[in-house]
Amino acid sequence: MKILSGVDIFLKLSYKFDLIINGWTSEFKACMKRLIYILCFCASIFSSSANALEITYSYLNPFSGEVSKAEALLLRGEIVPGDYEYLLDVIRSDQERFWRSTGFVLASPGGDIQEALKIAHLIKGTYSTVWVGNAGGPCVSACFFMFISAVRREAGNKTIGIHRPYIHPRRMISMSPREAETLQKKVLREARLYLENQDVPTNLIDKMFQFSSMEVYWLSNDEITEQLGRRSPWYEQFLIAKCGFNKSIERQYFLNNDQAILDQLMEVNNCGAQLLIPEAKVFIESELKNFIKK
Repeated sequence: MKILSGVDIFLKLSYKFDLIINGWTSEFKACMKRLIYILCFCASIFSSSANALEITYSYLNPFSGEVSKAEALLLRGEIVPGDYEYLLDVIRSDQERFWRSTGFVLASPGGDIQEALKIAHLIKGTYSTVWVGNAGGPCVSACFFMFISAVRREAGNKTIGIHRPYIHPRRMISMSPREAETLQKKVLREARLYLENQDVPTNLIDKMFQFSSMEVYWLSNDEITEQLGRRSPWYEQFLIAKCGFNKSIERQYFLNNDQAILDQLMEVNNCGAQLLIPEAKVFIESELKNFIKK
């Protein structure tokens, strides 16, 4: 079944109303036509913003396209206002399943930066792992903020795209030009500050803001694995201190695919996960309580 976009809905509804008003007087027709078109346009905007992000548990391996042994929470599609509450609702419906999952598979072309930052806050607060691969789909624009918030992140070459953040049209539909300008500047300042707090290199932040929302700069494998890193810098040091992590050994694994080295790395990852879970559960309980209050 084809899912209609907001624009499709607008065109179809406005066409049907053209047929309905065909027999009305010219003045009344003009007045009602303007009103109807406004209502159709509003309907198209709000229909396109309702839970546009697909949030579901999946066994998809985002790199190979094969079936994984464990499931992850797949976030796929455009990010729009309301998606964060939808994500909380999915987690709340089965918290045990959420904690059994391996993390998040990100496959989003981006969307509303304010909503993406809320989801990024959850990914960071739960100390989650994120995965991005060619088989699952790229992570672009506002999705990058979700990717960079994870303590551990894995992505294929040219699967992470960045450009200047933008605000979803739904938030700006009733704003004056001055209000829209003020909000846009505020959001861009917050976005830059957030990236700096996540230790994103300055050259990549500058590169992001150089590209308009209609363009994409694709990160190379070196920019993903070396400049951004497979882990947040603080978490990397945490694993070194608490779990005996050795980065040079990890590099050897990616060069040779040695099973013995993989077993060592898995022990390190399991050690880190056990240390993070207590605080992560406190965080999610707090978020769910706030959600219920709203």
